[in-house]
Amino acid sequence: MKTEQVKPIKPLPSDKGRWRFSPEHSPVLYLLPMLVFMAVMVGYPIGRVIYLSFTQNILTRPDLGISFVGLDNYLTLFTSAEFWETALRTGLWTSVSVIGKTLVGFLIAWLLAKDIAFKKFYILLLLIPWVTPMVVAAVTWRWVYDGQFGMLNWILLEANIINEHVIWLGGKMSAFFATAATDMWLGIPFMAMVFLAGLQAIPVELIESAEIDGASSFHKLRYIIFPLMKPITLVATTLSAIWTFNSFGVIWPLTRGGPVNATETLIVDAYKRSFGSFDLGMGATIAVVIFLILLMFTIAYKRLLMKQET
Repeated sequence: MKTEQVKPIKPLPSDKGRWRFSPEHSPVLYLLPMLVFMAVMVGYPIGRVIYLSFTQNILTRPDLGISFVGLDNYLTLFTSAEFWETALRTGLWTSVSVIGKTLVGFLIAWLLAKDIAFKKFYILLLLIPWVTPMVVAAVTWRWVYDGQFGMLNWILLEANIINEHVIWLGGKMSAFFATAATDMWLGIPFMAMVFLAGLQAIPVELIESAEIDGASSFHKLRYIIFPLMKPITLVATTLSAIWTFNSFGVIWPLTRGGPVNATETLIVDAYKRSFGSFDLGMGATIAVVIFLILLMFTIAYKRLLMKQET
C-alpha cells in the first residue's frame, strides 16, 4: 500500500505575523521605547558634553563665538599644574571619606549583628543620615562647624579639649577633613546596612565550629568573616567611591571649594568653570575626564569582581 505523505500545515497569515513580531524573534521592537528613551535622556547629553569639550564656548565672550578647537582644551587642561593638584586632592578626599565609611560602617554592622537590645531602634537611628537630603545635611553641618556659635566648638570648649573657638571651615586642613567627615556621616548608614546583610548571611555553623576549635574573635574575623565578606566589601566600596568622587552637594554648601581651593574637587572645578566663568568648553572637558576616570574605575571593579567569582 502506498503511504500518503503528510503535507505540513501552512501557518495562517495571522500566525505568520504573530511569529514575526513575537518577543523571541523581534526583541528590538519591544525594546525600542526604552532605547529611544535612553538615547534621548542619556545618549544625547553625553554626546553633547563630549562635543562641547572640543569647542571654545565662553558665554561671556560672544564676540569669540563657538569654534571647534579639537584637542586644545585637553592639552591646556593636562598641562595645567592646577588640574593635577585638583585631581590629587580629589583622590585624597575620596580615599579619606571611603576608608572612614568602610571602617566605621563595618564596626557598626559588627555591633548590630550581635544579639543586643533595642536593635531595631538603633537601625532606625542609623538610617536618619541616609534619608536626609544631602544639601539639608550639608547646611546643618555648616551650622555645627560655625566658628562662633557652632555646636562642635561648644562641646569641645565644655569638655576642655580646646581653649578658644576654632573656625573649622576657615583653615585648609580643618575644612578638608570637615567636609570629608560630613560625607562620611551621610554614607556610613549605607555601608553599615550592606555589611550587616553580609554578616547575617554567613552560616552560623562556621562561627560555631571555629569557637569550638578555640578560635579567638581576631582569628574568626581574619580567617572566616573577612574572606567571606570580600565580594560584598568590593561592591560597597566601589559604589561608595563613585558616589564620593562625584560628591558636589556636600562640598559646595559647606565651603564652595575653599578656603583657597583646599576642598575643590574635580566636580566642583567643572561647576565653577561652567557656571562661574561660563567657559562651557573647559567645563565639559573636565566632565569628560571625570567620566573617563570613573569608567576605568568601573572596568577595574568588574574585573576584580569576576576574579572573586572564579
